[in-house]
Amino acid sequence: MKKVTIIIIAFTSLLLLNCSNNKKEDTKTTQVQQETAQETKINPKGYELMKTNCFVCHMEKPDPSKRGQMIAPPMLRVQEHYKPSYPKKEAFVTAIKTWVKSPSEDKVMMPGAVRKFNLMPKITVSDADLQLIAETLYEIDFGNMPKMHKENHGKLALNDGKKWQLNDNSKKVIATINEQLNNFKSNDVTAYNQLGKDVFSNTKKILLDKTYDDKTFGQIQKFFHNIEGNMHNMIAAKTIDAAKKEQQTLINKFKKFNNFFE
Repeated sequence: MKKVTIIIIAFTSLLLLNCSNNKKEDTKTTQVQQETAQETKINPKGYELMKTNCFVCHMEKPDPSKRGQMIAPPMLRVQEHYKPSYPKKEAFVTAIKTWVKSPSEDKVMMPGAVRKFNLMPKITVSDADLQLIAETLYEIDFGNMPKMHKENHGKLALNDGKKWQLNDNSKKVIATINEQLNNFKSNDVTAYNQLGKDVFSNTKKILLDKTYDDKTFGQIQKFFHNIEGNMHNMIAAKTIDAAKKEQQTLINKFKKFNNFFE
């Protein structure tokens, strides 16, 4: 009788162990499936084309240790600049393709990068390959911006205790932006999206101005880097409250502009 009891207990333990192992295997299989699904979301051929055609000049994402080696903005930054204005995949892909086929200042989404690196040259790539590259750029997750990169822009500073001098064209642009922000009211979120685009369009005029020396431009770029996210957020805003919040933030930040520039 004792032998029978021992056999039953052993058999039951074996069943429980198998059940436990099956659950672990099921969990492991689910994790593998999820990871595979994440990986297959990006077209492998599109990524290879991006490596071949884009990574020659563009890093995948900012690397503070290689800051002096940069000859073009990182792909993460390109993605960050285009997605707010073109949140839908089809529009995003079209915008990237249009830019690559014919880079020009009137279409630029990264004026600071153009001022620093100049316009990118046209690259020879087929429409089919360019389509895959643009789709991959839309879908890929480059991860978060390195903390050190964000800190490298630093804080605004005066020019030996004096304000930085702007030319007349830039002064007019700043006055226009202030007027746009302070006098705008609407209950239509798409109107706020357009306001964000209008403000961004005007900031480009200053960031593309090649008459400024490097020191002056460096401070101008720091200021506009600080409002970059607010402009993009307004362009991509889905609610009136979110848009109004960005509008007020921009108004407050532009009030401080005169503390450093005149």
